[in-house]
Amino acid sequence: MKKLLSIIAFVSFLIPLKAQSNYCGTLFSEDQMVWLRNFQNNYIPQDAGLRGGTTYYIPMKVHIVGTDDGIGYYNHTYLFTSICELNEHYAETGFVFYIYGEMDYIDNSDFYEHDWYDGEDMMDENNVDDLLNVYFVSDPAGNCGYFSPSDNGVAVAKSCAMPGGTTIAHEFGHFFSLPHTFYGWEYGIPDDEDQEWVNGANCNSAADGFCDTPPDYLDYRWNCPGPLQTDPNGDTFFSDGTFYMSYSNDACTDKFSIEQQDAMIANLLGPRNDLLDYPTPVYVDLTETPTPIVPLNDAVGLYPNYVYLEWTPVENATQYHLQISYSSGFSAIAHDVVTTNNYYEEKNLQLDKKYYWRVRPLSPLNTCEAASIAFNFTTGNVLTSVQESEIFNYFSVYPNPASSASTIDITYQTDESFSGTMNLLDITGKTIMIEEITINAGPDKLQLNLPELSEGIYFIQLNNGNKTDVLLSLIHISEPTRPY
Repeated sequence: MKKLLSIIAFVSFLIPLKAQSNYCGTLFSEDQMVWLRNFQNNYIPQDAGLRGGTTYYIPMKVHIVGTDDGIGYYNHTYLFTSICELNEHYAETGFVFYIYGEMDYIDNSDFYEHDWYDGEDMMDENNVDDLLNVYFVSDPAGNCGYFSPSDNGVAVAKSCAMPGGTTIAHEFGHFFSLPHTFYGWEYGIPDDEDQEWVNGANCNSAADGFCDTPPDYLDYRWNCPGPLQTDPNGDTFFSDGTFYMSYSNDACTDKFSIEQQDAMIANLLGPRNDLLDYPTPVYVDLTETPTPIVPLNDAVGLYPNYVYLEWTPVENATQYHLQISYSSGFSAIAHDVVTTNNYYEEKNLQLDKKYYWRVRPLSPLNTCEAASIAFNFTTGNVLTSVQESEIFNYFSVYPNPASSASTIDITYQTDESFSGTMNLLDITGKTIMIEEITINAGPDKLQLNLPELSEGIYFIQLNNGNKTDVLLSLIHISEPTRPY
């Protein structure tokens, strides 16, 4: 459940932050600091056996935000690669993050580039209880990212969530109780006793309160090794930029300290334990790489408003990530799709345009596999008359895939009766057979006897005398030995 923000934390959220380039906009609530200081005051390092090889599966609700027009979404390739890297960053804690359920796509320009108030509305309207809600946007209130204690969600800028970055790991650290290593320096110079001293005398009460993260006074983005600093006792030091919770650049960071890890685990087992109420997902190896089937490589003259793409299924894959690109290097993505099928129908391509496509297999705990080889095809300058059926409420073909010279059952539901023809076309649009049919109103079924056909893709088309060339379904004709 959403917690009420304390007056102190609420006022602090209204303080203007730095410009667009500010790395992190997270400000801890009073409740968070009370929990953390209580943990630290009772922490006994020699008894810290919390990292004993236990794996903790953390379900995420991923929200991908675009503009009102549905453009600007975070690239799926970056998302899946970043999750793979995120789990590497958290490996020592035993945390494994995975996408729970379907991803949420939000078309809202006010959320895509938001201030604090719109960010609060975004999370209020879309958060799913008992999950780690993370939003990928264009501009999260002028920051690379932030965790909102009041709204219990994380927002990350697309530009700061690129592979090789550590912003997501940083913000998730906040979610699980960790402050910045320079805590207290966010809004000026702290009192001397609140500045962590080099001699370690106040390490468990000043700054982040972790004694295995040395002093850090740098509240801005910096490159390692950083500037020489001096504590109130006159001792000099360099900040350790290897901690994810510092503000050093991504190339410097590579760890959480032991005490930070123990705090996150304790936070998960305590106030965050609702994240552990889900069935344990199962990791599976995806040992195969999909192979594109159709369109054939270098295919030409395809209909821009209907291209059928199919690839070999991969054992244990629960989803596939399909990319259609204008460039062979996939730097200019035309369509970015996640599907549970090993095929996809693309109906929105340009005339006379060359495209490249590839696909990668996915499973809940494995987003790290490589994509297939890339095929290419070129669209023609003629549109097919494919359209949605205005006659049938439901239309299904079984079995599909079917075998050559077999019989298929066509189940349908419609509000009108009529006589017409059912046409079978190959992928080039050539008519293979025409069958006279009678359609009865209501739910019903008819059979279609297929002729001898080569392996491939075929279309069923309807002609009822008024509305012609209505594509109803497609049929896969496969060899008997083909694995499906």
